[in-house]
Amino acid sequence: MPTSPTSPTSPTGSPNLVDAALRILRSHAFGFLAGTDTAGAPRVRLVQHLAVEDDATIRIGTSPRSRKAVDLIARPQVCYSVEDRAAVAYATFYARAELVCTGPELVTHWDETLRPFFPAGPTGGDFALVRLVPHRVELVDFTAGIHPDPYGLVAAVAQVP
Repeated sequence: MPTSPTSPTSPTGSPNLVDAALRILRSHAFGFLAGTDTAGAPRVRLVQHLAVEDDATIRIGTSPRSRKAVDLIARPQVCYSVEDRAAVAYATFYARAELVCTGPELVTHWDETLRPFFPAGPTGGDFALVRLVPHRVELVDFTAGIHPDPYGLVAAVAQVP
């Protein structure tokens, strides 16, 4: 039976939907970060997320000199989408992007596989984190039965607490 945006276990359905979206996100390392450039034109990038917190905060590595960083500083409202093709599912997180250029967070979320892109490592000055703080999530997950009727024509939506 399909799960609707509301369920008997949660009056708003939000925690269950957010948990389902986080499951999709955590099971796939890459997603599409959509924002706008400084002139307002759409820009979408395939990126790897480095961390996903229980509160839905997402961290992505970048250079503070990248176009991505410049765009996010100018226009911090973004979407981040991940697809689970096998489950016929996706999750899209609507978020505010924050650029983190200094502090212990860089070391905490560093991944050695990034060294070819950032040879000086997490404290070398060319590595930064994009911290996404979501406020809304949309998802469809046919395997989990999350799709408002009629099947898949609209996504289930939840506010992130």
